[in-house]
Amino acid sequence: MIKNKSTNLLWLFCDQLRYHALSCNEDPNIKTKNIDRLAGEGVRFTNTISQYPICIPFRAGLITGQYAHVNGVQLHGDLLSPDRNTIAHAFRAAGYRTSWVGKWHLGGEHGINMVTGHWGGEDYWVDPKLRGGFEDWFGFNISNNYYKTYYSHGDQVKPYELKGFQTDALTNLSIKYLSETAGKNKQPWFHCLSVEAPHPGYGIDNKIGNPAPPEYVLMFDPENIILRDNVPEDIKPEARKMLAGYYSQIANLDDNIGRILDWLEQTGEANNTLVVFFSDHGEMGGSQGLYNKQVVFDESVRIPVIMRMPGVLLAGETYNNVISGIDIFPTCAGLCGIPIPSQVQGIDISATLCGIKGPMRNETLIQWFGTRFKFGDHPYRAIRTRRYTYCVGRDDEFCFLFDNESDKFQMKNLFGLQEFASLQKKLHQRLCNTIIRSAEILPEFVKCRNQPNGK
Repeated sequence: MIKNKSTNLLWLFCDQLRYHALSCNEDPNIKTKNIDRLAGEGVRFTNTISQYPICIPFRAGLITGQYAHVNGVQLHGDLLSPDRNTIAHAFRAAGYRTSWVGKWHLGGEHGINMVTGHWGGEDYWVDPKLRGGFEDWFGFNISNNYYKTYYSHGDQVKPYELKGFQTDALTNLSIKYLSETAGKNKQPWFHCLSVEAPHPGYGIDNKIGNPAPPEYVLMFDPENIILRDNVPEDIKPEARKMLAGYYSQIANLDDNIGRILDWLEQTGEANNTLVVFFSDHGEMGGSQGLYNKQVVFDESVRIPVIMRMPGVLLAGETYNNVISGIDIFPTCAGLCGIPIPSQVQGIDISATLCGIKGPMRNETLIQWFGTRFKFGDHPYRAIRTRRYTYCVGRDDEFCFLFDNESDKFQMKNLFGLQEFASLQKKLHQRLCNTIIRSAEILPEFVKCRNQPNGK
């Protein structure tokens, strides 16, 4: 634990932003100057892995520091029980004022509007008992509608409506709250700004896509989008069109991150605030012929994380070891000097970040238990090391072994190949050990894949 008890904590949390889609991570399509600025002033993590690559289970793991089978949120659509202790409870116990602005997505899911046929932004109400212990609340469960977003506040069931483009409006709300409440309070504060961008959603015309304000849309011509090498030839035009919208949302997000960073500087809070920028999972964006997330390819599971803490974390550093999404809670607590509850399964790497020998991961566990709604009944368990991705699924098409050092686009599956039998056996044992350490009973489909031929 690092002794910085008066340090504020600011989470800048986005949705479906893959690791590769930032200029500080070498994406040639976009210049994310403000996120790059944050990386230049802090620590950029190069191997953070989403422990469950879809919104709801990831978010439950994030705020509890626990794997899905422990926190009870095993499927997309599950409800986080109000009796679960979260990071908000830990920081409140240490004297912090806690607040949440934006998407929550842990209050169950009511689904698409059956009258209009699209997400209308109506899934705004989150009962105070289901807010994970956060005190000041300006949140919604899910919107997926960028120009028609409602949120709940206090005990009032009647919705509050955001005006304009969602990411802009939520940033306005955060800055207003921090200026009027948290920034003027003598307590240290923990605030989360949680936006839906660059997740797909409905635009002002009620069409699904990756909508952004017009000036950002004009910044990206689909014809000029440079695709990753693993996008199949036959879907390249479609992928370029989709990614042009995706990058327009990211460009807007980057400008709003800049507004928050400027507020910190202008108010003198920058030197006393741990800023953490991250996403819940990635976006396939046409890679491997796929879109969205749910799978173990790097475009889906590898997420950006940046931490800035002046005077504590060295500027411009990279952290190259693997970490899990469940490690964000304990690491933030460690950097802020907050006791970490015993039930947290994530690892606190704050000492290592500060140049002190501490615990580190050799592999991260990735889980997929099954399906709810439309997301695919393909249970699997996987590990991601700095070099390898190893995945065992119930179904053959979800069994993978990639050498990410020699095959960074994951185009050659080594699973079941005789010449890699020894490597596969070692990785399978590491997967089994990791599952057991997570306190999960070893699934039968993992047990039966203990031979190189999968039988």
